[in-house]
Order: sequence, then C-alpha cells, then structure tokens
Amino acid sequence: MPTRLLRKLLQSDRERFLESLLESATDYAIITLDLEGRITSWNSGAEQVLGWSEAEALGQNTSLFFTPEDQDAEAPAQELAIARDYGRATDERWHVRKGGERFWANGSLMPLVNDENNVIEGYLKILRDRTEQRLAEEKTRQSEAFLRGVLDSSGDCIKVLDLEGRIEFMNEGGLRGMEVEDVSAIQGRLWTSLWEDDGTVAEKAMAAARAGDTGRFSGLAKTLKGTPRWWDVQVTPIAGPDGQPGKLLAISRDITDRRQAEAALRETVERYSLVTRATNDAIWDWDLVRNHVRWNEALYTAYGYNPHEIEPSGEWRMAQIHPEDRQRVEDHIRSAIAGAGDEWSHEYRFRCASGHYATVFDRGYMVRDAAGRPLRMIGAMLDITSRKRAEQELEVVHRELGHRLKNVLTMVQAIASHTLRSAPSMDVAREALAARLVALGKAQDLLITKSSEEAEIGTLVHSVLEAHRASEPERLRIQGSRVHLSPQAALSLALILHELATNAVKYGALSNEQGHVNLVWTVTEDTSACLALRWSEHGGPIVTEPKHKGFGSRLITRGLAGGVGGEVTLRYEPTGVVCTITAPLDSLATSSPVQGTVA
Repeated sequence: MPTRLLRKLLQSDRERFLESLLESATDYAIITLDLEGRITSWNSGAEQVLGWSEAEALGQNTSLFFTPEDQDAEAPAQELAIARDYGRATDERWHVRKGGERFWANGSLMPLVNDENNVIEGYLKILRDRTEQRLAEEKTRQSEAFLRGVLDSSGDCIKVLDLEGRIEFMNEGGLRGMEVEDVSAIQGRLWTSLWEDDGTVAEKAMAAARAGDTGRFSGLAKTLKGTPRWWDVQVTPIAGPDGQPGKLLAISRDITDRRQAEAALRETVERYSLVTRATNDAIWDWDLVRNHVRWNEALYTAYGYNPHEIEPSGEWRMAQIHPEDRQRVEDHIRSAIAGAGDEWSHEYRFRCASGHYATVFDRGYMVRDAAGRPLRMIGAMLDITSRKRAEQELEVVHRELGHRLKNVLTMVQAIASHTLRSAPSMDVAREALAARLVALGKAQDLLITKSSEEAEIGTLVHSVLEAHRASEPERLRIQGSRVHLSPQAALSLALILHELATNAVKYGALSNEQGHVNLVWTVTEDTSACLALRWSEHGGPIVTEPKHKGFGSRLITRGLAGGVGGEVTLRYEPTGVVCTITAPLDSLATSSPVQGTVA
C-alpha cells in the first residue's frame, strides 16, 4: 500500500493494518525495539524463525538472539547506533535460535520516527533465515574452488575455446606447459595458429566437436617461448542453454617425454634386432616366472630349426641337450638360479635340427628383483664345434710332433755316434756329420711344409739332390711315379740318397766330368704292390768293392729295412755302383700311387 494512503487512514485503522501485516509475514521475523534495544513486539514469524514465544521475548534485549561472540563484541549496540545515525543498519551474520542452533540470516534495523515531531521512538528489525541459501552458495563456492584447484593442479593444458577456436580460458597447468607468462598473450588467440601443421588437424578436431562428437589427434606445437612439444589432444563440445555446442573444451597432454622414450625404445629394439641378426650366437631370454624362452634368429640359421619346431619353454631347451650332458647342465643352471650369483656359463652338446650335436659354449646373466629373487636369465649360445675339432686336431699334431721329434733325435744320435766312430779324423767326421744332418733337415722341412702326415717321393728326391743337380742337371737323370711316403720312410730314404750322392761325388760317376746317374723307381702291380727304386752310376771310374765298409754303406743297406721292412742291395759293378730298393707299398706309402711321372 502506498505510504500516502497509509497516512490517510485513521490511527486506529493504521495500527490494525500494521498489526495484520506483521502477523501475516510468517517468513520474516519482525521485531520492534524501544530506544534501549528491548523487544516491544514479536510477530508470529519471529516465533517461527527464532523459536521464542512473544511472551518469552517481550522485554528481553535484542542480544537475545545474537551469538555469544557478537554479544562480546557489542554488535547489538553498534547496530542500534548505526541505524540511529544513518537511518538503517543492514547485515548478514549468524544468529541463535532458542535451542542454541545457529542459522544464517540477513537483517535490517530501521528507526521508528514520529511523523509529528520527527523524534525516534523505537526501532524495527526484520530478519530472514537465509541458511539454505548460504549453504548452497557455500557449496557452490567450494565446488568452484575445488574445480579451480583441479584445473590449476592438472599438468594438462585445459582450454575453453569459442566456436571459432579462439582461446577464452587456459588453466594454470596449461599456462605453465605453454610457457605463458602473461595470460593476455594467449587469450583471444586462434588455437590453430599454435600448431606446426598450420592447424589442419586441430581444425578437423574442432569440426568434430562442433558437430557434437569428440575430436582426437596428436601433434607438434611450440610453446610461446618456442619450445617444441608433442601433445595428445581431445576436443569435446560444451553445451549451451539450448543444448547445442556453445563452446569447445580442448584438453592437451604433453607427451614429449613419452614420444622420446618410444623413439629411444624403437632405436634400441632395432639395434638389438640388427645385433642379433649379425651374430651367429643363439641369443635367448628366459622368463623364469612364466618359464617362457625367447630365441633370436640364430637358432634357425645356425642350428636349422624352423619356428614351428620350437617350444618356447625351458623344458624344450633342456631336451635338446645331449643325454650325457643334460643332468649336469640342468643341475648347474638350477644351482645358479637358486644362488646369489649373476653369471652362469657351461659347455655342452646341443642337438641341431638335423639330429647331429654341436658343441656349444653357453653363458647367461641373471636379472633379479630388489629382494634378490630371480626374474629372468638372458644369454648367448656360441657354436664352438669347429674350435673343439681344431683343438683336437692340434692335440694330435702335438703328439705326432713329439713322436717325430723323438724319432729324429734318435736318428741324429745314431748318425752322430756312427759317423764319429768310423771317421778317420775329426775334420772328416765333422764334414760328414754336417752333410748328413743337412740331408736329414731337408727331408724334415719337406714333411713340415707339405703335411704332417706324408711326403711325395719325387719332391723328396729333388730336395735331397738339389745341390748336385744345380750346376749339371743332366748328370742326375730322375724318373718315377708319384708315391706318398710316411714320415719315417721319407727320412730313411733321404739319408740313403744323400749317402749315394756323396759317394758318387767322391768316388763314383759324379767324381769326373763324363759320368752320370740314373735314378728310377716304379710301382709293381704284383699281388702285393711294391716300390722298386734303382740308383745306377755310369761313366765314372772303375769301381771295386771296398774291403772295409763304413757307416755310410751300413746306412744305405740298413736304413730303410729297419723302418718299413724293405730290402736294399748295394752292388759294385765295373760300370758303377748300383743300389736297388724294394719295399711293400702298404708299409711305405700313406696313399695309393698317383698317375704321372717325375723327371
């Protein structure tokens, strides 16, 4: 009702109207106070809001429903003073109901002024319970603060874009990630301008979000300071009042470290693959927890297995070990796993796909967890079959060399002993012994350079007689088949030929300028094949059989027979010395005769 109409009413009518008005406002606590702040009226709304009845409240000071802390701060008296001085005092604070329960209310205190004399006669206080609104607002503030905290603490770059793609909001994590020092430098900027691909992929993601879908992509964008970073992005619509997309939410996660780690992992895997392909070692990775074994390609290329033939288990691997080695290897490897060591190695025989066994050297390294429990074992299996075979062959050679050296030393001892005993003087003995040892050395050189097992007779003949043929090769006429001699037969024959040639130079066909020697050997084709060698001298001085036979003659006639069971005859014919040697081929030679002749 307008104030001027209220003024036209009679006093009694006005009081009744006000009373009716006060009583009908049950949502409001309407209270009148005297000048001292004592309650003079208390409507039904006050009873409902504050809990005291009118009878209980009348005459009480207004501090009745103020909290103890406000009472201590003299808040009721200050409120009266403000209303008196300024015509109104408004506030929002906690108040107390009759039962002690607190509630939040907004209130207004106004002075009651006599219109006739303009004197304050009392005060009117109006309170309204705003607890629910206060709690709702507080909940909203807390929710907003929580959301703000979540946004600020997130390491993701969270942005709100308008439908054209301009940046309206970016969270603190995004500002840090994009190295933004002044937020105004990013607000209003087109999001697509940040991407290295001119924003093509980003625009497609926004188009999907504007259509109500979700746009996703990964791309490279630079921060405002120019640092390149990779981002995993998701763009979704933010619905407006009409339910249609009104804005866009873009969440970008920095995946630079992940991309670098993935690139490094790819490089490592590629390097590992190249290494495993470049080596002949069979590399294995044994997951001890799952009992799963993974092999590289060498198991196929070096050992012949097809992938479908291989079971990726420890049992399959053990089953390929030679039965004689299996238990020993299994015990050893189980002991290494159960122990505290980190390395294991063993040598054993491993079955190839063809069925034959390769000798391998296997070595592995243990991977344990922090508590020392075994997790994996990684190793490499090297095929050492050729090396073992070479070691065995070398051992045979060493034994043969030792045996041969003993034989040579025995022969040297015998030659030296007989030469010194039968020589007329030390000078003669020295010269004879030196010549015989040279012949022996040439034969030994031939055996070493050609083979540890054999010497070819033609090569041996030319080597021993080389000094005598160098100046006049036509005086030594050599012809014969290819025959391989055992080491012992080669040494004996070398000494015999040396003695024959020495005697021919001193006394026989090679002592003048006209004589010559025929050296011919053949292989007979009888039931038992034999080598027949004939040394015959021609054109030299008349030869007579010596009365005393020295060590040279004895060496000629006995040297071969004692070694291989052959027969040597020495005749002193008028035309020259003739020496014939016959020996069974199976004891003399290491192989069958080869086609061809030697001249």
